[in-house]
Amino acid sequence: MAAAIHATLKGSNSNSYVTLNEADLYFETVPDETDWDNKSDDAKRRALISACRWIDSLNYYGTRCDDDQALKWPRNNYEVDNVELTCDAIPKDVKYAQYELARQLANDTDAMTGNKGTDGNIEEVKLGDMEVKYSKQSQGTGTINNVFDVYPWLQSYIGSYCLGGSGSYQVRTVRG
Repeated sequence: MAAAIHATLKGSNSNSYVTLNEADLYFETVPDETDWDNKSDDAKRRALISACRWIDSLNYYGTRCDDDQALKWPRNNYEVDNVELTCDAIPKDVKYAQYELARQLANDTDAMTGNKGTDGNIEEVKLGDMEVKYSKQSQGTGTINNVFDVYPWLQSYIGSYCLGGSGSYQVRTVRG
């Protein structure tokens, strides 16, 4: 079944901040769009939806504009570069982040899966005559805390809107 994008602003069933047409137009403006253009429309839609999910896994300043909206944007009650967030638009940086993350996910579908439990683990260590061998079964699997762990460059797009991390470990401190 083909993926369907629902990009209605403040929509109760929205799954994307951008449409496929908007993404295609964006990639017409970048130096090398071939790694986006060579994907099927369905693969592009799936990548856009997945990118939106990862972007929505982060915690943001401000508040949702509507309690019934499915996604975390639009938001209000926060400023970036002296520009107040409004409920009538998604910031362009959030859209740019979704485009660029979707392109990455479309070209590396395993990027967000984390360590399989053996990648990067030490099998044995030797120092002169001393040798230690480890059991791979006893070594823990790797985890990805949030999308910034894999794609730190995303912070240049949406970092100024973020509280600092994903919901799995973020703690907000207030003095008062």
